[in-house]
Amino acid sequence: MEESEKNRNLMLKIQLSYEQEPQSELNLIGFLFNCKGILLQRQFVKNNELEFNLKTLQNSKYIRNNLEIDQLRLFVAPTTDKRILSVTNLQEMANYKAYEPIMAMNNEGMVSVMPIPDVLSRYWFTCKCRVTGKVSKWFNGGNVWEDKAVCRARVHICEIDRITYWIHKIPDYIIAKIPDAILRPERVKRIPIPIPDPPPFERFNPSVLALQQQPVNMFKTNSLEEKRQQISSKLPDLGNEIKQQLATGNLNIIRDAIVNNYALFHPWFCLWPWWWPYFYRCKELAVVKTNAQGRFDTTITYPCFGDKPDIYIWVEYFINGEWTTVYKPPIPCNTHWNYTCGTDINIHITDPRVPGDCCCDCPIGGELVFIRTISARTSVHHIKQTSELLPPTGQTVPYDRIGLTDANASGDVGIMTATVGDYKRPFGGSPSFYMGFGSDLPNSNIYYYRWSYRQVANADLTSVGDSFKPVEPIGGEMRKGYDFEYQDTNNDTQIGANSVKLGPFTIGPNNDLYRIPPQNPSQPPFNVPETKPLWHEQTYNMNTMRFDSTKFTGGDGLYEFKLELFDQAGNLLSNIPRSTFKVPQYDNAALSENAPNILLEDPTGGPITGGTADAFKILMRFDNESCDADIFTINVNGAPASLDCCGFVSYKPGGVEADIEITFEATHPNNFAVFSFGVVKGTCGSVPIANAHGMVIDDAFGGYTLSGGIYSKHFTPSELLGECYNNGEGKAAFGQSLRIYTMATDGYSRVNRDAGKNAAFALEP
Repeated sequence: MEESEKNRNLMLKIQLSYEQEPQSELNLIGFLFNCKGILLQRQFVKNNELEFNLKTLQNSKYIRNNLEIDQLRLFVAPTTDKRILSVTNLQEMANYKAYEPIMAMNNEGMVSVMPIPDVLSRYWFTCKCRVTGKVSKWFNGGNVWEDKAVCRARVHICEIDRITYWIHKIPDYIIAKIPDAILRPERVKRIPIPIPDPPPFERFNPSVLALQQQPVNMFKTNSLEEKRQQISSKLPDLGNEIKQQLATGNLNIIRDAIVNNYALFHPWFCLWPWWWPYFYRCKELAVVKTNAQGRFDTTITYPCFGDKPDIYIWVEYFINGEWTTVYKPPIPCNTHWNYTCGTDINIHITDPRVPGDCCCDCPIGGELVFIRTISARTSVHHIKQTSELLPPTGQTVPYDRIGLTDANASGDVGIMTATVGDYKRPFGGSPSFYMGFGSDLPNSNIYYYRWSYRQVANADLTSVGDSFKPVEPIGGEMRKGYDFEYQDTNNDTQIGANSVKLGPFTIGPNNDLYRIPPQNPSQPPFNVPETKPLWHEQTYNMNTMRFDSTKFTGGDGLYEFKLELFDQAGNLLSNIPRSTFKVPQYDNAALSENAPNILLEDPTGGPITGGTADAFKILMRFDNESCDADIFTINVNGAPASLDCCGFVSYKPGGVEADIEITFEATHPNNFAVFSFGVVKGTCGSVPIANAHGMVIDDAFGGYTLSGGIYSKHFTPSELLGECYNNGEGKAAFGQSLRIYTMATDGYSRVNRDAGKNAAFALEP
């Protein structure tokens, strides 16, 4: 009898009801979890009844001996969104506005629960909404700015849940923090770009860039009240009534104040990122890709009850072999509240890594191999292939420019100007070789490619003996990703992702070969099975090899890279028509030209007259060293000043004005770095006569001389003190700021191995 009673307890029957009967029928599903959050069973609701048969579980014996109804958690939700059928944990359950009742067992073996509250069930009915828009970015073409479409971007469309649904789920200690943060705003975390999206002329204006390099004034401070006023003045006034509600300390009153004035609080919440996960729950509804015009268009569902949906969007772009977030601004300041369905949401990307190469009918024809860029930015035609001794612009010490590029890079600072023809920066980090293959490839004649390299000279350009070896891709292989379409459980079109292996393969007599991909992944040799597959990077401009230059056994120096082609049987090709190899034109990288002799192995003929070549080749200089920075004690009459713990330097020892010398170290092992040194005086601002910048190879702009890596300059006390000199009786405090920036690029971004130092001193008679 007792065993029968226990078995009966393993059959849980739950009768469901509503506080307010819905106008139309809802299909519901129930989820039963144990106290540890492990899903025990899911069942559909039939005739307003849920029935769980726990005897079917593998651990039913353990459950039979330990079952306590108050240790189980029940969740009930509609099946409108079919994705709920794949829920397996409590974290996923939180996305579906489920009802979690408290269960109690009655004498008849039925589990009783309270009715489903109307404030919840009204959100279970959904409506459709069309979301459209465009993604674009400002590009500079000489002196003309153009707003170009961003194609093939992934647009994530999310809806922000109504705060009225879950305001009471926010922990009390979070609510308790709000009054002080708003009524006494003392600390605001810096908001990431873009907020707001600055106009293009500000991002590229030389005067703005120069301003960014100004030394930090360590003596410029505000009072606490001034800071609070500055913060509050930029935000909407909440009014006395709301402030009084916040000041009550009553958590329920504070919650009501937030809900009732939610729109007014958005700009305030925007300033504190740690609040966002608590006050803005974002549910992803769809992921779509932009077309060649940068447009996106899809239909989403949202709760019919209440206002229109609140739509938030973030964007990814495929950069150097991986999907990278390029637009994800703060939710409270960038949500389209009460979005009017069907109206365009236009997004401007500011990320410098996003290209503007959208076009239609773009594939290049024939059996062409277009060697384009290093890491999608640095044209291979802008890498110096011959020795040329030249000093930096405005400086006097020459250095050999072979293997260097004149390209700029993402992350460049204002003092690191790039001028066409001024080959001054090496490569470093993890570059990629970007190429394009003709629409007639692959074929039985040209089927595989291989990149190999050898060291030509070390860091100081002393020749070394080396033989060619295969370039090793990061991760051991190169894969090519593609998107495809599929129908989810709601029968909505979604985007999936997969990839195919390009190599390395051993084919016939040769190792380390890589497949030339066709124009579409559905074509041979891949023949992928998914619907409407599209490459992440089109075959006419794709990453064919990404490698880590810090792994070169020879270290920094000059390297030669070679691109060879192979037939379908793995045989190395030679005497290839030289017109097969294309490179970007020097003056217009959007157009191609036949590769010149200097970029070909064993060429015959000429770029115009024709001929053959065995391979493509290119010289590249690599430098992965780091900078060193230091600021030294002020010299007085040629000797370090005697500083006590108070930090003052006497500029009149023995009553006679002294010679004041400022010295600092700005070095890089191979001299591929630039530096900026600045001095500020109290709150007066910069001391221009003491500032300097330049390349670490030579004397600085600003009159400092270089000796053994140390820069120095002499001053009179009046030159430094300026308005604080006071006829030789004045005194002032000074701050010194030194920043050194490496020049190496991975072809797209500057390789950051920088150094910096701050110091201070004070002058007195």
